[in-house]
Amino acid sequence: MKKWSKRKRWLVSIATSVAIVLLLSLGGFFAIAYFNLFHAHEHCIKNTGLSLRIYAGDHEGNFPFHTNGFGDALAVLVKECSPDFIGIATAPGDNGELLKECVRTGSHMPDDRCTRMYVQGLREAGNREIAMVFDRYPTRGGDHFRKPWGEWLREVCLADGSMQVIKEEDWPAFQTKQIGLLLAEGFTRADAEKIYMPMPKLK
Repeated sequence: MKKWSKRKRWLVSIATSVAIVLLLSLGGFFAIAYFNLFHAHEHCIKNTGLSLRIYAGDHEGNFPFHTNGFGDALAVLVKECSPDFIGIATAPGDNGELLKECVRTGSHMPDDRCTRMYVQGLREAGNREIAMVFDRYPTRGGDHFRKPWGEWLREVCLADGSMQVIKEEDWPAFQTKQIGLLLAEGFTRADAEKIYMPMPKLK
């Protein structure tokens, strides 16, 4: 059998190397997109809804409430339902260290340090379309589809425990509708609008 020339062997070697690089790059792309290398699901709001429903079931239909603010109410929820899963009360990008410390020590969790908003004062028997928990800022791809090139999304947990994903461009309309639902539920306009104020800069 005739041997390949040196030039031919060199070309085949280069082509093989390029093919391997392309395959590895393609595999990495799909791994990033589909296997959560950006830590998607660490803050799964579906689990937040489930935890809230469990809590209400154990407390005569009442959701967590704390006179010191919704941050402490979230700490109560985490401590009772999921003490090892801080992600039910934090948005993507928040490592939950402050909330974890508050749960552990019983210290105050300031509302302005919470990355998820929790609407206190609702009951299981109330309007189930009200957004009870939501991300206070958008994340590219949301938590379930997080990736650097994704759309800016916020994830929302309704009072019935279900989840919605809202595009940032649709957030103003969603916010307006939700404020109307809170007014119908007996909230003052000032309190309802305060819930949807932009998140303050973290200290």
